[in-house]
Amino acid sequence: MKCFALSHATRSATVVVLLLSSLLSGSALADNDLSNNQSEYQIGFMVNAIDKAITDAQPDSLELIYQYGTDSRYYVMIRGWLVQELTGVQSQLDAHRQQDERRQQLAHKVNFLKQAIRRIDLE
Repeated sequence: MKCFALSHATRSATVVVLLLSSLLSGSALADNDLSNNQSEYQIGFMVNAIDKAITDAQPDSLELIYQYGTDSRYYVMIRGWLVQELTGVQSQLDAHRQQDERRQQLAHKVNFLKQAIRRIDLE
């Protein structure tokens, strides 16, 4: 009878260890999912902030682009985005022949985008 009790205790301990292990690994996966969700949220927030900064083209927008653009994790993405924006705006400016307010807005945006690229490249 003692052998049965010992083996039953051993099996119970094994089951408890397996259950705890399963719970802890599930908790680690949940923590990892939470961390991934938070990281995705932060990247989404950054993308929205950069988009707004590019659209506004104000001096304080340059600072925001600089802050995110000098982060080595995002530099290539942000620089590529700025270059693509610059190409599009430069094309519009080249096609717009009239000397009017729209041409001034496009010229301002071209200068802004060039400054933004220059600022993140200097770091």
